Amino acid sequence: MSTYPDANLISAVPTLFDSEGTLDLGATKAAYAQLAQAPLDGVFVAGTTGEFTTLTDDERLAVCAAANDAFGPDRTYWHVGAASRYQAAGLTQAAVDRGARRLAALTPHYYAATESALLSYYETLVARSAGVPVYGYLFEARTTTSVTPALLARLVDTGLAGVKISGAGSAVVGRYLAALDGRTVPVYSGADGEFAEVVDLGAAGVVSGVSSALPAPFLEVRDALRAGDAAALTVARERARRAVAATGQGNLAHLKAVLELRGLPASGLRAPLDPISNEDRRALEADVADLL
Repeated sequence: MSTYPDANLISAVPTLFDSEGTLDLGATKAAYAQLAQAPLDGVFVAGTTGEFTTLTDDERLAVCAAANDAFGPDRTYWHVGAASRYQAAGLTQAAVDRGARRLAALTPHYYAATESALLSYYETLVARSAGVPVYGYLFEARTTTSVTPALLARLVDTGLAGVKISGAGSAVVGRYLAALDGRTVPVYSGADGEFAEVVDLGAAGVVSGVSSALPAPFLEVRDALRAGDAAALTVARERARRAVAATGQGNLAHLKAVLELRGLPASGLRAPLDPISNEDRRALEADVADLL
């Protein structure tokens, strides 16, 4: 097999809350400190896995700053995307003021943004970032905003440093890569289980929520890709797929249950989702015992 020396693994990290839903910054810092021991290429903070839509702006900035301290500014992607250009621009400015060196911004959401609004949105964030790299983030299923491959190329031309594409399989990611037509910006997939597939197509790697709780299998995939070790990759891919399946495709309650197995405090959810059942918790513990 080919070697992929630049294959990267970025973990999308959770935010921890107490049983009443109050942000537990101490527990969040403990989770980040533990994960920082793993040789990840970066962390994506206050995104979908981090329940950003349930956080106030001050909470988002506090969580991102905690990650900045734990992982270092060059490995920390502060998510500043918002429903409006106004809010996202304010978050961008505040993040830069607090020491961010990597920014990411989901497209506007709830209202389906028009092409002109999207171009203006990213032009504004790039301008407000004062030279700090800004990465675009597409997730049509969660935002209602559709970005075609051709439009992505125009968004990249606003000055984006890279792109994350979630909710799309490797074939769709391939179409986005082709539309960039030589633009040398890294493209990341949010498909945890297709790390090898998207890298083979030319993507830079994955932004993986499951790896925030179970980093080992995904690091094994990354290292096998970098080494061009086909035998190791076969084993690692199967372990990574098991991790994805065991956590219900990255279900937030399951991910937080795995963090408990790692000795971290129990965390509630702010997102309007069910907690993990006792039956599922027992199955999860057995399924991930050799993946921790």
